[in-house]
Amino acid sequence: MNDPRNVTPGAPQHQGPEWAAWNWTQRGWNFPWLGLLLVLVGVGLLIQYFVPGVSAGTLVLTALGTLFLAAWLFGRSRWAVVPGLLILALGVAGLARELNVYDGPGLTALALAAAFVLIWVLDYARGVRSTWPLWGAAIFGLIGFVQLSGRLVEIPQLGALWPVLIIVVGLLLLLSARRRTP
Repeated sequence: MNDPRNVTPGAPQHQGPEWAAWNWTQRGWNFPWLGLLLVLVGVGLLIQYFVPGVSAGTLVLTALGTLFLAAWLFGRSRWAVVPGLLILALGVAGLARELNVYDGPGLTALALAAAFVLIWVLDYARGVRSTWPLWGAAIFGLIGFVQLSGRLVEIPQLGALWPVLIIVVGLLLLLSARRRTP
């Protein structure tokens, strides 16, 4: 029995198995992305062998984030930068925790805030003036700051006041948007 084939006029015809030609590019260059993913996961598992404190989950997250960023850098796939940076931020936060660089609260939220800022910077460099990455950076930055505030000496630990302030700001934004809607 033959495998089904695409007979759409102008559609690219790939030779070999489907997984060998995953294409995240815009210029038609086929790159063996599955091969790169396997190399990255293998390198991660080798790192785990020599540094047993690092979990396989963190290494797989880091490998996936790196794979998406490789698709963006080499394949010019613009959509891959956002998941790449966000997944890589989760992996880097996990690595920092597992390697005992910093194991306190707020690490993951601050790493995600940094990823959103980097997304905004990359968009700005391309001439795209989007604000959604700044909202993500503000939200995760605030969450990280609230979680970190209990460890900073100069900032009082305000307990339940932080969530109440966040709710009030959110309600103010909702009410101001409602007034602007006809």
